[in-house]
Amino acid sequence: MKIASKIIALTVATMFTGAAFAQASQSKVSAEDLKQYQAGLLNKQEMDLGNASNGVKSNLTIKGATQNQAGLLNDQKMSIGNATGKGSESKVTATNIKQNQAGLLNKQELKIGNAADGGKTNVTAKDISQNQAGLLNSQTMELGNASGKGSQSKVVATNITQNQAGLLNKQEMKIGNAANGGKSDVTIKNVAQNQAGLLNDQKMNVGNAQ
Repeated sequence: MKIASKIIALTVATMFTGAAFAQASQSKVSAEDLKQYQAGLLNKQEMDLGNASNGVKSNLTIKGATQNQAGLLNDQKMSIGNATGKGSESKVTATNIKQNQAGLLNKQELKIGNAADGGKTNVTAKDISQNQAGLLNSQTMELGNASGKGSQSKVVATNITQNQAGLLNKQEMKIGNAANGGKSDVTIKNVAQNQAGLLNDQKMNVGNAQ
Protein backbone atom coordinates (compact mmCIF):
# COMPACT_ATOMS: atom_id res chain seq x y z
CA MET A 1 0.00 0.00 0.00
CA LYS A 2 2.85 2.41 0.84
CA ILE A 3 4.55 1.72 -2.50
CA ALA A 4 1.30 2.29 -4.38
CA SER A 5 0.74 5.55 -2.50
CA LYS A 6 4.21 6.79 -3.44
CA ILE A 7 3.61 5.95 -7.11
CA ILE A 8 0.29 7.83 -7.10
CA ALA A 9 1.86 10.84 -5.37
CA LEU A 10 4.71 10.88 -7.89
CA THR A 11 2.26 10.71 -10.79
CA VAL A 12 0.20 13.64 -9.46
CA ALA A 13 3.35 15.71 -8.85
CA THR A 14 4.52 15.02 -12.41
CA MET A 15 1.15 16.14 -13.78
CA PHE A 16 1.35 19.47 -11.92
CA THR A 17 4.97 19.98 -13.00
CA GLY A 18 3.97 19.40 -16.63
CA ALA A 19 1.13 21.92 -16.29
CA ALA A 20 3.53 24.50 -14.88
CA PHE A 21 5.90 24.05 -17.83
CA ALA A 22 2.94 24.34 -20.25
CA GLN A 23 1.82 27.61 -18.69
CA ALA A 24 5.37 28.99 -18.91
CA SER A 25 5.48 28.57 -22.71
CA GLN A 26 6.86 31.55 -24.61
CA SER A 27 7.02 32.52 -28.26
CA LYS A 28 9.25 35.20 -29.81
CA VAL A 29 8.85 35.89 -33.52
CA SER A 30 10.35 38.45 -35.90
CA ALA A 31 8.67 38.55 -39.32
CA GLU A 32 8.99 40.69 -42.43
CA ASP A 33 6.87 41.14 -45.57
CA LEU A 34 3.99 38.76 -44.87
CA LYS A 35 1.50 38.55 -47.75
CA GLN A 36 -1.89 36.86 -47.95
CA TYR A 37 -3.94 36.91 -51.17
CA GLN A 38 -7.36 35.54 -52.02
CA ALA A 39 -9.73 36.03 -54.95
CA GLY A 40 -13.04 34.51 -56.01
CA LEU A 41 -16.44 33.73 -54.51
CA LEU A 42 -17.57 32.88 -50.94
CA ASN A 43 -14.03 32.81 -49.59
CA LYS A 44 -12.82 33.30 -46.02
CA GLN A 45 -9.44 34.81 -45.17
CA GLU A 46 -7.81 35.31 -41.74
CA MET A 47 -4.48 36.49 -40.30
CA ASP A 48 -3.97 36.56 -36.49
CA LEU A 49 -0.27 37.33 -35.64
CA GLY A 50 -0.03 37.57 -31.78
CA ASN A 51 -1.73 34.32 -30.73
CA ALA A 52 -1.11 34.05 -26.96
CA SER A 53 -3.61 31.84 -25.10
CA ASN A 54 -3.86 29.55 -22.06
CA GLY A 55 -1.15 31.37 -20.10
CA VAL A 56 1.30 31.61 -23.00
CA LYS A 57 3.46 34.71 -23.58
CA SER A 58 4.27 35.92 -27.08
CA ASN A 59 6.54 38.65 -28.41
CA LEU A 60 6.04 39.55 -32.06
CA THR A 61 7.84 42.09 -34.24
CA ILE A 62 6.47 42.42 -37.76
CA LYS A 63 7.55 44.73 -40.56
CA GLY A 64 5.20 44.67 -43.52
CA ALA A 65 2.01 42.62 -43.55
CA THR A 66 -0.39 42.78 -46.50
CA GLN A 67 -3.75 41.08 -46.81
CA ASN A 68 -5.63 41.32 -50.12
CA GLN A 69 -9.01 39.89 -51.10
CA ALA A 70 -11.15 40.40 -54.18
CA GLY A 71 -14.43 38.92 -55.39
CA LEU A 72 -17.97 38.29 -54.18
CA LEU A 73 -19.38 37.45 -50.72
CA ASN A 74 -15.93 37.12 -49.17
CA ASP A 75 -14.92 37.45 -45.51
CA GLN A 76 -11.56 38.95 -44.52
CA LYS A 77 -10.03 39.36 -41.02
CA MET A 78 -6.76 40.49 -39.40
CA SER A 79 -6.35 40.63 -35.59
CA ILE A 80 -2.70 41.34 -34.40
CA GLY A 81 -2.68 41.27 -30.51
CA ASN A 82 -4.60 38.08 -29.63
CA ALA A 83 -4.02 37.44 -25.91
CA THR A 84 -6.83 35.22 -24.58
CA GLY A 85 -7.10 33.75 -21.08
CA LYS A 86 -5.74 34.62 -17.66
CA GLY A 87 -1.94 34.82 -17.63
CA SER A 88 -1.70 35.17 -21.40
CA GLU A 89 0.43 38.11 -22.53
CA SER A 90 1.17 39.40 -26.00
CA LYS A 91 3.57 42.16 -27.03
CA VAL A 92 3.37 43.25 -30.66
CA THR A 93 5.30 45.81 -32.65
CA ALA A 94 3.79 46.17 -36.12
CA THR A 95 4.78 48.45 -39.01
CA ASN A 96 3.31 48.86 -42.50
CA ILE A 97 0.10 46.87 -42.09
CA LYS A 98 -2.23 46.90 -45.09
CA GLN A 99 -5.62 45.30 -45.62
CA ASN A 100 -7.31 45.62 -49.00
CA GLN A 101 -10.63 44.29 -50.24
CA ALA A 102 -12.57 44.86 -53.45
CA GLY A 103 -15.79 43.47 -54.91
CA LEU A 104 -19.41 42.91 -53.94
CA LEU A 105 -21.08 42.02 -50.61
CA ASN A 106 -17.75 41.55 -48.85
CA LYS A 107 -16.92 41.86 -45.15
CA GLN A 108 -13.61 43.26 -43.91
CA GLU A 109 -12.23 43.57 -40.35
CA LEU A 110 -9.01 44.78 -38.74
CA LYS A 111 -8.71 44.65 -34.95
CA ILE A 112 -5.44 45.31 -33.08
CA GLY A 113 -5.42 45.05 -29.26
CA ASN A 114 -7.43 41.82 -28.86
CA ALA A 115 -7.15 41.16 -25.09
CA ALA A 116 -9.91 38.84 -23.85
CA ASP A 117 -10.82 36.70 -20.83
CA GLY A 118 -8.06 38.11 -18.62
CA GLY A 119 -5.36 38.35 -21.27
CA LYS A 120 -2.97 41.32 -21.57
CA THR A 121 -1.68 42.92 -24.76
CA ASN A 122 0.82 45.67 -25.51
CA VAL A 123 0.70 46.83 -29.11
CA THR A 124 2.76 49.45 -30.92
CA ALA A 125 1.53 49.97 -34.48
CA LYS A 126 2.59 52.37 -37.21
CA ASP A 127 1.40 52.98 -40.76
CA ILE A 128 -1.86 51.03 -40.81
CA SER A 129 -4.18 51.22 -43.81
CA GLN A 130 -7.50 49.54 -44.50
CA ASN A 131 -8.99 49.92 -47.97
CA GLN A 132 -12.25 48.68 -49.43
CA ALA A 133 -13.97 49.32 -52.74
CA GLY A 134 -17.12 48.00 -54.40
CA LEU A 135 -20.80 47.51 -53.67
CA LEU A 136 -22.69 46.61 -50.46
CA ASN A 137 -19.49 46.01 -48.52
CA SER A 138 -18.88 46.22 -44.76
CA GLN A 139 -15.62 47.56 -43.29
CA THR A 140 -14.53 47.67 -39.62
CA MET A 141 -11.40 48.78 -37.70
CA GLU A 142 -11.27 48.66 -33.88
CA LEU A 143 -7.75 49.07 -32.28
CA GLY A 144 -8.30 48.74 -28.44
CA ASN A 145 -10.27 45.49 -28.08
CA ALA A 146 -10.12 44.68 -24.33
CA SER A 147 -13.08 42.50 -23.38
CA GLY A 148 -13.75 40.61 -20.16
CA LYS A 149 -12.81 41.09 -16.50
CA GLY A 150 -9.05 41.35 -16.01
CA SER A 151 -8.38 41.93 -19.71
CA GLN A 152 -5.96 44.76 -20.42
CA SER A 153 -4.93 46.31 -23.69
CA LYS A 154 -2.37 49.06 -24.30
CA VAL A 155 -2.15 50.42 -27.82
CA VAL A 156 0.06 53.14 -29.30
CA ALA A 157 -0.84 53.70 -32.95
CA THR A 158 0.42 56.24 -35.49
CA ASN A 159 -0.66 56.97 -39.06
CA ILE A 160 -3.97 55.14 -39.36
CA THR A 161 -5.98 55.39 -42.57
CA GLN A 162 -9.34 53.85 -43.46
CA ASN A 163 -10.64 54.27 -47.01
CA GLN A 164 -13.85 53.09 -48.62
CA ALA A 165 -15.35 53.79 -52.03
CA GLY A 166 -18.43 52.56 -53.90
CA LEU A 167 -22.16 52.15 -53.41
CA LEU A 168 -24.25 51.21 -50.34
CA ASN A 169 -21.18 50.47 -48.25
CA LYS A 170 -20.80 50.57 -44.46
CA GLN A 171 -17.62 51.85 -42.76
CA GLU A 172 -16.69 51.98 -39.06
CA MET A 173 -13.67 52.83 -36.88
CA LYS A 174 -13.90 52.45 -33.08
CA ILE A 175 -10.50 52.89 -31.27
CA GLY A 176 -11.07 52.51 -27.43
CA ASN A 177 -13.06 49.27 -27.23
CA ALA A 178 -13.14 48.33 -23.51
CA ALA A 179 -16.11 46.07 -22.69
CA ASN A 180 -17.36 43.69 -19.98
CA GLY A 181 -14.85 44.81 -17.34
CA GLY A 182 -11.88 45.07 -19.69
CA LYS A 183 -9.42 47.98 -19.62
CA SER A 184 -7.84 49.66 -22.61
CA ASP A 185 -5.21 52.41 -22.84
CA VAL A 186 -5.02 53.86 -26.34
CA THR A 187 -2.75 56.60 -27.72
CA ILE A 188 -3.27 57.49 -31.36
CA LYS A 189 -1.85 60.07 -33.77
CA ASN A 190 -2.72 60.97 -37.37
CA VAL A 191 -6.01 59.18 -37.97
CA ALA A 192 -7.94 59.61 -41.23
CA GLN A 193 -11.25 58.06 -42.30
CA ASN A 194 -12.30 58.57 -45.91
CA GLN A 195 -15.40 57.48 -47.80
CA ALA A 196 -16.60 58.18 -51.33
CA GLY A 197 -19.58 57.07 -53.44
CA LEU A 198 -23.35 56.84 -53.10
CA LEU A 199 -25.67 55.90 -50.17
CA ASN A 200 -22.77 54.92 -47.89
CA ASP A 201 -22.65 54.81 -44.06
CA GLN A 202 -19.61 56.12 -42.16
CA LYS A 203 -18.85 56.08 -38.39
CA MET A 204 -15.98 56.83 -35.97
CA ASN A 205 -16.45 56.46 -32.19
CA VAL A 206 -13.14 56.84 -30.20
CA GLY A 207 -14.06 56.19 -26.49
CA ASN A 208 -15.99 52.92 -26.60
CA ALA A 209 -16.20 51.90 -22.91
CA GLN A 210 -19.17 49.59 -22.32
